[in-house]
Amino acid sequence: MRLRVPGPTPVPPRVLQALGQQVIYHRGSEFKELLNDTAAMLQPLFGTQTASPIVLTSSGTGALEAVLANSLRPGDRVLTLDNGHWGARFGRLATSLGASVEALSSPWGGGADADALRRRLSAPDGGEFVAVLAAHNDTFTGAVTDLAAIGDVVRDTSALLVVDAVSSLGCLPIETDAWGLDLVVSASQKGLMCPPGLALVTASDKAWTRIDQVAARGEYFDLRKAREMAAQGQASFTPAVNLVRALHEALRMVHEAGIAETFARQARLGRALAAGAAHLGLSLYPDADVASPCVSVLRTPKGIDAAKIVATMRDRYGTQIAGARRSPLDGTVIRVGTMGYCQPDDIRLDVWQLAGSVQEQGQDVDVAAAIATTERELEGVPA
Repeated sequence: MRLRVPGPTPVPPRVLQALGQQVIYHRGSEFKELLNDTAAMLQPLFGTQTASPIVLTSSGTGALEAVLANSLRPGDRVLTLDNGHWGARFGRLATSLGASVEALSSPWGGGADADALRRRLSAPDGGEFVAVLAAHNDTFTGAVTDLAAIGDVVRDTSALLVVDAVSSLGCLPIETDAWGLDLVVSASQKGLMCPPGLALVTASDKAWTRIDQVAARGEYFDLRKAREMAAQGQASFTPAVNLVRALHEALRMVHEAGIAETFARQARLGRALAAGAAHLGLSLYPDADVASPCVSVLRTPKGIDAAKIVATMRDRYGTQIAGARRSPLDGTVIRVGTMGYCQPDDIRLDVWQLAGSVQEQGQDVDVAAAIATTERELEGVPA
């Protein structure tokens, strides 16, 4: 099955080869060097020179819960920026830990509203928020939030800016230091081209000051212990050693290609798929100015069932794309991942197969125009 969902993503052969090496001792010098080098290669992707990334054996959700558990006390007031599925889910995680959560809602298909956030934090009770939660890239709506604008609002307040960058790290620029991001969480299985199982965390000095004041609520996800052990080139508990090997190799690939070049290539691939799909009647769901290069969320035209497109892609072509189950968009959009180990030939094949899937439902589309447009957008994109 060809995997084209917005995570997990395909894994390059080099990374699979690294994953398949013999296990090494997680308290030995070889792993220490591996972990330290991995953290160093992650720093420019996080856009930080001051925070050393912590590698956790966990899903991204586990690390999101960890940063909240380490920085919030029960009853703390939290503001979640709810502009899509993941912003709302972030708020639910905080609620599950006993926080008093308020949602600042904005329409799906757009980024979180920095002006509305400024007004809310400027209100008489706005200074009572301990944290502001933001999802950088919403893979359900395909919209990217302007973290620089959000950071400008939160930076000079006492609140922590906590960011879900699970699907954006390695695909989109992130400037943790420059934008004033306090806690940033990502994971291995999307833009970083690895299997699921590792989560990544950075914390600012402001965040560590807060964390050091909050009583630990467990051992496994105690970030103070993780910080202490990471400084020694170790993990708090037995880590997924071979996943760290895989991540190290994937990061080598990113650095060999160039970080800026990787972002530019990612954007070209996303534009090519969206442009080709437009000739098939599949229009971008998000606002064009915030459309994500990591995932194409495409609205189906009247009379075309999104679920049937997903099924045709899977059963006829052997390609797994996604719908938008468990969301208000269910049945109206399809989602195709363009992040991580994605090649120009993947985009070409996506457009051709989508054309056949739409035609199967009786829609008359200009396949030649779709393919020609896709080719123009892909011209010069390296494989």
